[in-house]
Amino acid sequence: MKKVAVLRCLEAERVCAGASCFAAFNERKAHFSGYGEEELQMTAFFTCNGCKEIAMNDEAGLQEKLERVVQIGTEVVHVGICTQIRTADGSRKVCPVIEEMVQYLRGHGIEIVWGTHG
Repeated sequence: MKKVAVLRCLEAERVCAGASCFAAFNERKAHFSGYGEEELQMTAFFTCNGCKEIAMNDEAGLQEKLERVVQIGTEVVHVGICTQIRTADGSRKVCPVIEEMVQYLRGHGIEIVWGTHG
């Protein structure tokens, strides 16, 4: 059984119930379609600790959260589109806090997939 988690942006919490991420996971659609019939377990649906200034003020809390995701045996983390910042030209770039989290997770052998639902 593959252990999967979803990482989302703290700002998304204001408008996001996670329903589209869970629907894509449960129905094996969009970025979850590649798993085919493989048995999956959702180990975590977790949120960053906020923008750079906030996150760095709670570095211990952020570290504890990331360690927990590793400790529970998560193998793949899907990173939601909400974690990307839309630039003035309409393109997107990865939030620096999310990028730090992704680098930590990769460093602990966790596969990263950019995206959840369509």
